[in-house]
This record gives sequence, C-alpha cells and structure tokens, in this order.
Amino acid sequence: MNFRKTKKRHATVEAGSLSDILFFLLLFFLIISTLASPTAIKLLLPNAKHTQNIPKNLVNVSVNSQLEYFIEKNQLSFSDLNAALETFARNTVKPTIVLRIDRTVQVNELIKVVDIINKNQLPMVVATAKSN
Repeated sequence: MNFRKTKKRHATVEAGSLSDILFFLLLFFLIISTLASPTAIKLLLPNAKHTQNIPKNLVNVSVNSQLEYFIEKNQLSFSDLNAALETFARNTVKPTIVLRIDRTVQVNELIKVVDIINKNQLPMVVATAKSN
C-alpha cells in the first residue's frame, strides 16, 4: 500500500453572491410585510360608493359569517363584548370603533353590536369594500 502524504485542500465559499441573495430576500420580506392586511380575519364587506378617512386609535370589531366576535384579532363571545369595549374605552384615548361585519350576517346581529357600541358612547364607523 502506498501511504503518501497528500496536501489538504481547503474548501472555500464565495460570500459575495450570498450577501446579494440575502439582501434581496430581506428586501422582499420587508415589502411583503408592509403590504400585509391590517386584519387577518377574512370578511366579505359590503360595497360603498362614497368613502372617507377616519382618525387614529382604531379598534377593529369584527363579526364573521359564523357569528364569531373579534376585537382586533382576539376572539370572544357576544356576552364578553360589552366588557371588552368598556376596557378599550377606558384604556385608549379617543378610540374609534371600526365595525367590520360580513355581508352575509343578518341586520339584527349588526344592530346588537351597534347597541353595545352606542351604550359605551364610542364613535363608530362601518367598514365597507370600495365599489367600482
């Protein structure tokens, strides 16, 4: 057997192209994160021809087609909705309620939520999808 000492070769990795790829990935994720929807709850909103901008300190109240109630992204029961809105009214400076209700929900469910919002004397707007 021939046991000769051979020169060890060291593997090298070129990092120039790797840093370019990482930069483009970072840029891609930053752009995608800014385009993300402010609410992750999927609803089919009713259409409206006239829209207006609303002030800051928004509190999203959502009701989906299965009559599940959400404040921001936190699911709660209808019986807990009043207490949660009272908490937001006390802890937030001039909150504005953005009411997001699926278009398939009956009007009497909408009125129940509006009554709770009015009971807490909070300003409210109803979110709609922009009509073309």
